[in-house]
Amino acid sequence: MVKVIDSVQRRIEAGQGLITGVLGEMRRRWRWFDHLARAYERYSEQHGDRLAAALTFYAFLAFFPLTALAFALVGYAVAVDPHARELVSDAIKQILPGLADQLHVNEIAQAKAGAGAIGLVGLLWGGLGLIGALRESLRTIWQVDPGGGGNLLMKKIWDLIVLVLLGLSLLASVVVSSFATSATQIVLSWLGIADVPGAGTMVRLLSVTVAIAADMVIFFVMFSRLSGTRASWRRLVKGTLFGAIGLEVLKLLGTYLVGHTTRNPIYASFAVLTGVLIWINLASRFMLFTASWTATRSAILRADADNPELADCTAPPVTAPEKTKHSPAA
Repeated sequence: MVKVIDSVQRRIEAGQGLITGVLGEMRRRWRWFDHLARAYERYSEQHGDRLAAALTFYAFLAFFPLTALAFALVGYAVAVDPHARELVSDAIKQILPGLADQLHVNEIAQAKAGAGAIGLVGLLWGGLGLIGALRESLRTIWQVDPGGGGNLLMKKIWDLIVLVLLGLSLLASVVVSSFATSATQIVLSWLGIADVPGAGTMVRLLSVTVAIAADMVIFFVMFSRLSGTRASWRRLVKGTLFGAIGLEVLKLLGTYLVGHTTRNPIYASFAVLTGVLIWINLASRFMLFTASWTATRSAILRADADNPELADCTAPPVTAPEKTKHSPAA
């Protein structure tokens, strides 16, 4: 029995050594893969999964009061623009792909006064708590003092500004996406090619492009305002693009994964809430990994080297001793 256990252990160790060797060779051969590895190492060292769990808790608590407040404001805005409620519903669908239709948002929308009061109180508690947790998580990934120093009142005021900016960015993306899609369909109809094969694909690609641009703005607000980085916006563009494209792919996968979860009879009446938690956690993990990928870019490390807080944390990235001529820069 002991010989069998020893044999199995040796095989496992040999397999681990083989995998380590293959990964090491891949890191030496491809800089982009080495960059991904460095990003994952930083994410793991800073306990990214635990940070994502904290973000999930705060985001879950903040989502419903913020939704109530949004619909309360829409209740008054409908008198000016009949499509205001539809825009907020579309924004929620972007946040919770595959789940928004299962939430009874219309019941929240009908209670303007009560929803507004509850939403405002929830905003001050849950929303600011979410932004505070997001700031600490991003600064931890960036290896900066999580507290950030400064006056507590001023930090809360700044957190409120960031929260409003993120909300406006999301609504603006929905408005621009709806306008771009409608305008494209009108132009296609005017040209008489609306029914031509491929026209629908072009409209969908335009919608995805607008969504990616909006996601880039959201990532840019988070990274530039909350992470403590000294890098300029030009150096953050690649990170925001990486995050935006990845988030759209995650939305497609999340629609299937969360939809499969909510149909599971084990969760019964808790299926929707479970789906919300799973999706928020997936999005939080990916967002923090994107932060780690951005923070480990050579350009960002050089820019942050000028920051005294980061002086001890911005050592040059691990570079491969062997490089191929066709290896793309990270």
